[in-house]
Amino acid sequence: TTLHMTSVDMLEFGKAAVQLFVDAAYSGTAEGITRELFRDINKMANVFEVSWLIDKCAGYFNKVADSVKTPSYTELLYLFEEAAFVSESLKAKDFLTIALKKIEMLKFKQQFIEKYLDNADRLSTQRLDIVIELAGTDVNFVVQKLTSQLSKLVLEHGLPNHCQYLLDNSDLSLCRENNRVVFDQLFDVLDTLPDDMLRWTHNLLRRSTKMRVVVNQAVELQPKPNQNIVGTAGGSSLTPLPRYHLIPNLYHSFDTNMSFQQLFQWMSVSEDVTNIMMAVEAVVHWNNDNYNYVKLTSNDRQSTKNRLEGLRKRRGWRTLPSVLSTLQLSLFGWPATDIGFLCSQTSSYVSILSLDGCSSFTCILGPLGEQNIWKFHFKHPSVTPCNLPGECGFIIKTVAGNDYRGMSALELCTEEEDYTNANGVVHFHEEIRAENMHVYCVIRSSNGLSYLYPLSWLGVFQDYNTALNHEQKNTTFGMRRLGVLYKI
Repeated sequence: TTLHMTSVDMLEFGKAAVQLFVDAAYSGTAEGITRELFRDINKMANVFEVSWLIDKCAGYFNKVADSVKTPSYTELLYLFEEAAFVSESLKAKDFLTIALKKIEMLKFKQQFIEKYLDNADRLSTQRLDIVIELAGTDVNFVVQKLTSQLSKLVLEHGLPNHCQYLLDNSDLSLCRENNRVVFDQLFDVLDTLPDDMLRWTHNLLRRSTKMRVVVNQAVELQPKPNQNIVGTAGGSSLTPLPRYHLIPNLYHSFDTNMSFQQLFQWMSVSEDVTNIMMAVEAVVHWNNDNYNYVKLTSNDRQSTKNRLEGLRKRRGWRTLPSVLSTLQLSLFGWPATDIGFLCSQTSSYVSILSLDGCSSFTCILGPLGEQNIWKFHFKHPSVTPCNLPGECGFIIKTVAGNDYRGMSALELCTEEEDYTNANGVVHFHEEIRAENMHVYCVIRSSNGLSYLYPLSWLGVFQDYNTALNHEQKNTTFGMRRLGVLYKI
């Protein structure tokens, strides 16, 4: 034998398995391996590196797999569990490959996944990973089961751990491609999650709706029926663009009960705050939420500029474009404060204002059921001279169904039909990406100044009715326009 260990705690193994292993070690044969003894025998063979017994166990497992000729959950569960145990404890995947191929060969994948996930709350993350591996491109089998389970639960306290793990580690874009109905049903259920899960849901949706790009240089891409083709200066792109391209900076949240100092401490490390504009917006949101309760000293207000600039440098954030230098912060109880100290001529951001405006802040994010369109002129630097009709640019529209407390989400339009309906005012180039956008609101006041109204932190307002209330009390505000800070 190849025993390299002088001892092992045999109490973890069954008596019959230990006896068979000892007999085999002396006799060189291993007659009598059964399903009940297989796991222990195989593990002892690997622990003690008994190569011939390892081969014997592999032969036995293959024999059992070959004997399964028709779909049987009980039979396939045995193969699955034994293979999973070997994969987890011995870090070997040969058995797992056999088991998963057998399930797939018998066309029993969906039935097996649905049955196996009945007890998903008791499964280890390693087992859940194997379920994802079994599903492969058929992620919708997992999603359909989870949606069914979640629809029967009250989700006011969040998601069960196993559900969140499966959703976080599955490629949901495959589900969206294979079964859009199942995909939509999942997010309908996730819409009932509590507010503190909103950002997680939003990020999940963003990840699942990004383009899946497959590059194959050996095969020339050919357009398929109904494939979306977007015009570019160099011709037409055959890469299908996703329908959903949600703007990422909307509807984040933080604890406004923090002190002003704690706010800056939090922003210095938080992954939620991704650029200096979000930090500025957080200051505005904190101040407006605490104005009636926390009175800042003049020293606090005067030091805010230094704190923000120091925060920008520590976190390596880009400066803002100089065109925003006269933009005022809407801070209750503060003297006029612009953001010029955070701007520079060399900024790698571009600020773009919408061609359209409106007299109501609430028309930007709500109400649901009313779709609003915002058109922008913008030529991306990587676009070569363009001969397409109209101006280069993009369109953002409100999207019902992806809301926060009655407010719509915002989506970058990538569909040809959206630009056809724009009557030639603007055409789209696929170089424009939603993930490079930060959307904010600019309000022109009766005093001639333009004010920044942040949308990142729950849009300043906690819900649509609060925003509507605010509009009715502040009639001195003038035209609202949507602004986009675009990262080049």
